[in-house]
Amino acid sequence: MSPAPADMIRVEQPLLRAVLDNVHALVGHTGILLPSILVVLAVLCLMYPDRVAFSPPRNRKELAYLPGYPLIGNLIEMMKLDLTKQLEFHLEQFKHSPYGYQISIPKQGTGSIIMLHRPEYIEYVQKTNFGNYIKGENFRQRFKDFLGSTGIFVADGHAWKTQRKMASHIFSVYQFRTWVQTVVHHELESAISLLDTLTERAESKTGGPATIRLPDLFFRYTLNSFGKMAFAKDIECLTADPSCLDKEVKFAAAFDHVQEAINNRFLNPFWPILERVTKEGRRTRRNVAAIREFGLDIVDERLKERESGGASAGTGEKQGSSDEKLQQRKEGKDLLDLFMDLTTDREELLEVVLNFIIAGRDTTASSLAWLFYELFRHPEYVDQIRNEVRSVLRDESDGSLKLLPYEQLKDLPFTTAVFNETIRLHPPVPRNGKTAVKDDVIVPQGPTAAGLPPIKVYAGEQIGWCDWAIARCTDVWGPDAAEFRPERFLEVHQDGTKSVKNYGQWKFHVFNGGPRLCLGMTLATYEALAWVAAVIDRYDFGWATEEQGQQAHWPLRYKNSVTHPSEMYTATVVKR
Repeated sequence: MSPAPADMIRVEQPLLRAVLDNVHALVGHTGILLPSILVVLAVLCLMYPDRVAFSPPRNRKELAYLPGYPLIGNLIEMMKLDLTKQLEFHLEQFKHSPYGYQISIPKQGTGSIIMLHRPEYIEYVQKTNFGNYIKGENFRQRFKDFLGSTGIFVADGHAWKTQRKMASHIFSVYQFRTWVQTVVHHELESAISLLDTLTERAESKTGGPATIRLPDLFFRYTLNSFGKMAFAKDIECLTADPSCLDKEVKFAAAFDHVQEAINNRFLNPFWPILERVTKEGRRTRRNVAAIREFGLDIVDERLKERESGGASAGTGEKQGSSDEKLQQRKEGKDLLDLFMDLTTDREELLEVVLNFIIAGRDTTASSLAWLFYELFRHPEYVDQIRNEVRSVLRDESDGSLKLLPYEQLKDLPFTTAVFNETIRLHPPVPRNGKTAVKDDVIVPQGPTAAGLPPIKVYAGEQIGWCDWAIARCTDVWGPDAAEFRPERFLEVHQDGTKSVKNYGQWKFHVFNGGPRLCLGMTLATYEALAWVAAVIDRYDFGWATEEQGQQAHWPLRYKNSVTHPSEMYTATVVKR
């Protein structure tokens, strides 16, 4: 007589019998809900063994895939990522894939991030099918407490178009020839006086060089300049008196810390919870409040002036404050004037102020810090810059050097090449990305697209790129991609003259591209070159030793941030 089925299970499959007994006991204690959840989780783990649940399949042969865990994908790896090497991480992944790679991490959307490696794909995303790729809510949520949701840096659609159209007015050629040049020259005069005083004091006291935290000086220069250009506001963080360097710019310190916190938000999907309960979260909230207070002071002051018919409203009445005097010196409307014609809502105007400060202050200052670092590494280029500056800006009557006029920016091709090579290797915004609105196929664009396969993307996927890593990819920039070689940006003509080589906005992608091409591209270049031209022949700069107060690493490291600042380093300065 054959044994009953239950007897077969009991005798021949004891392990399965034990499992069934345990399930029966669990159902008896908890009901059907918990076992059902466990079954669903088990099924999901089988369906998504290496990626976030409900994310698109990993079957696109054009992409490389990071090994992941069921349901959480690459979350653990991203949370453990060394933030001092986060850009190197992208470069290392690009080496394993000729086109791009995918990361899977729990977050809004599909949880799938495609990092593109080639400019030909980026052109499609940012230009060819521009309307299908937006900043999106995932991006805005991480910036909202800091930059709001309608500012030019974070907005999409109509809000973005309005901000861009208004801002374009202050970047006109006329503004550069008048107000922008006036402000830049004024700030350079202050900086030269400051450096003269520092070097003379050091010479009289010790006979040695002065020392200065050079990136800090650059951030003061760009913040003060942009405050005047865009808002007719004298922030007074850079003056001819070196004592200004002893006064911390609290707004700037808060601004830098919040950018670091926001960068961390992109790596940790649990940030909304953690920031509520951690010390770091409390610090971030305090700094956001300080930033808002700074911005609202600018907005409220201008609103008050407009209500009272003061200087900013164009009455021509001088009431004595430095800001009102600035208003009298400029012609036409500044950035804040233009937006106040559209709205007088404090929050909307605050978003305008903060969004444009991150673009106007950070990018140029960090680029200058990296430029001088590269000159410390490659001093052979210093004399070439000096010779070019002297040939263009020397006053024949007394041999002095004038400050760089905007119209002569084009006359410094070698200095421009040094600047371009600096920001190629150290892009002001090292990573960026968009979110796909609909399913799409990214088709490579341009004359170098032959042989590159299209890449399927799904609605909700994030499409990103890392310009820092792309700049070091030999299949984009050649075998010397990682080397600092300004000559790559120079064209020498038959008559011996030189001009700046144009690689186009997709290969040389540091100023973004397409409809979102950086409006401040010319301003950043002019501010940076005007600074170099003003100081390079007046002073010798060097890398300070530890005994002279150096605390930065060599080679210089970047800081954890949304933008790309360097460590704060100390430089020696000697007047020539």
